[in-house]
Amino acid sequence: MSIRVLPPEVASRIAAGEVVERPASIVKELVENALDAGARRVAVEANEGGVALIRVVDDGCGIDPEELALAFARHATSKLRDDADLDAIATLGFRGEALPSIAAVAEVEAASRPAALQTGGRVRLRFGELADQGASGGPAGTAVSVRNLFREQPARLRFLRSTGAEAAQIASIVSHYALAYPEVAFSLRLDGRESFATAGGGDRRAAAAGVYGAEVAAALLEASEQGEGASIEALLAPPSISRASRGYITLFINRRWVRSRSLAYAVEEAYSGLLQTGRFPIAVVDLRLPPGDVDVNVHPAKAEVRLRNERQVFAFVQRPLRRVLAGLAPVGAEPFGGWPRVAARPGPSAPGDPAPDLTLERAPLQSALRPGTPAQDPAAQPALPAGLPILRPLGQAGTTYIIAEGPAGLYLIDQHAAHERVLFERIREARASQKVEVQGMLEPLVVELTPAQEAALAIQGTALADYGFALEPLGDRAYLVRTLPQVLAGQDAAATGQGPLFGLSHQLVN
Repeated sequence: MSIRVLPPEVASRIAAGEVVERPASIVKELVENALDAGARRVAVEANEGGVALIRVVDDGCGIDPEELALAFARHATSKLRDDADLDAIATLGFRGEALPSIAAVAEVEAASRPAALQTGGRVRLRFGELADQGASGGPAGTAVSVRNLFREQPARLRFLRSTGAEAAQIASIVSHYALAYPEVAFSLRLDGRESFATAGGGDRRAAAAGVYGAEVAAALLEASEQGEGASIEALLAPPSISRASRGYITLFINRRWVRSRSLAYAVEEAYSGLLQTGRFPIAVVDLRLPPGDVDVNVHPAKAEVRLRNERQVFAFVQRPLRRVLAGLAPVGAEPFGGWPRVAARPGPSAPGDPAPDLTLERAPLQSALRPGTPAQDPAAQPALPAGLPILRPLGQAGTTYIIAEGPAGLYLIDQHAAHERVLFERIREARASQKVEVQGMLEPLVVELTPAQEAALAIQGTALADYGFALEPLGDRAYLVRTLPQVLAGQDAAATGQGPLFGLSHQLVN
């Protein structure tokens, strides 16, 4: 087989595939360029999940009109000068591949004007080819519009998710950078409707209010620590506010949003013993390290980094978070693995006698162990599902865990998770048999969603309605909950991030 050099247009599209995985990838690159340009305001707009239009406008330093077309050339960048700069990356973008990669798979128009000039420039490219350029007026800064993404790559287009799912990814990108740069005012419009906005006053808690809502932001705890050339500042939710996925653990290293299993695990370990099984914290961790200790050139999209001293950084992240959360532990309880004592009343202890009478509500326990069956009638209880042994309850620890014994020894059962699972199975069975009973609420419940949750609701709203959840928009990401499944009658559906409305809806649509 002969070896040949690929045509430039083919090489460009291959390179574009490494940078532009989906519409959110374009938003990430353009927002990072705006931040590197010193922008104080960044406005993002997307239509049809970013496929029809992505537009990012900033008030940064702008690009000289004579250099605007050069910005779309391969390996052209203003962020690196020589090899020495690679050892101390201080910007979010640096490869010089983002703009040409975007232009290779879409129609792109860019207009920019430095504040010192009266007239700026503009260029228009169609799938990698320069179509037009000239002078442009307008405010100082840069505006980039991307249209008809992947129109000439139908295979790439088919592999995109639904419009709502892609919009949720865009909302996630903008939300994370709003948290990383609280001094920058961010706004996001999806299909002509404002999704969220931050004021840009420099207060990270205020930025968190724009992303997670005022109630969650007000409850966040602050943690910080200084080290030799390193520092950490974090906002973390108390254990009473949690989520069903790790997606709410946000990590920044030198103001770059990164994915790191090690550091995410450090955050989770700080909550050890304080969260139910399957629940994860909300945390925003801003970590500053010497640039030479961080290698950001290990991923095409710069989403992953390599740390020189990963174990030390792990401890540096975990320590201040653990210290703050330890202060929330109940008096007499040992956090992070210690168990509160189970209160027991004296009872018979002779061989063959029944077990001591423990202070334990048996009915909720039995209903959790045998879903849907009254505990008062043991004879009526059906056989347990295959693989689940018959358990004998012994006690309760910290009003959270049920202690039971079975064929394999001692069992610890998270009673809150078990109860939620029982409700989930009942609702799912009712839906399968077309017998979903709905309970109207005397006073509608108002819930506030994050931008990503709102985008997910646009996808799964019909599915939730089929299960008995009726929601209607109230404005500014607020929704009225009109009805709930009958099985939730009497439950605390309003519990922030913990109630059945949040936990069950997440399970039902995933």
